[in-house]
Amino acid sequence: MNVTQEYDEHARSTRETDYIASFGEGADGLVRIELDGAGRLWDVVLDPQITELTVDELRTALFDAITGAQAVMPGFEASVADVNIAAERRFAEISEVLHDLSRRAARR
Repeated sequence: MNVTQEYDEHARSTRETDYIASFGEGADGLVRIELDGAGRLWDVVLDPQITELTVDELRTALFDAITGAQAVMPGFEASVADVNIAAERRFAEISEVLHDLSRRAARR
């Protein structure tokens, strides 16, 4: 089994639980790097026209795409943190209501 086949099998096995959280492009979209929610490499998409690029242009395109995908991640992490804080607050409210209901039921 070659490396690409191993990657494809891994990608298929994780596609059900992971998702593309960010992406970056280089060389006007000829190169696309996709990262999952944990910041791991999800996919590398190469347009067939990439063969027209020189090695230096391809290297620059890959760096641009990777840097672009990584730049989005801090904003994503902040959004997840905000959602977690809101969820914790809501669970605390629900817990308080349930506690009050429990006390009232015990008094009866």
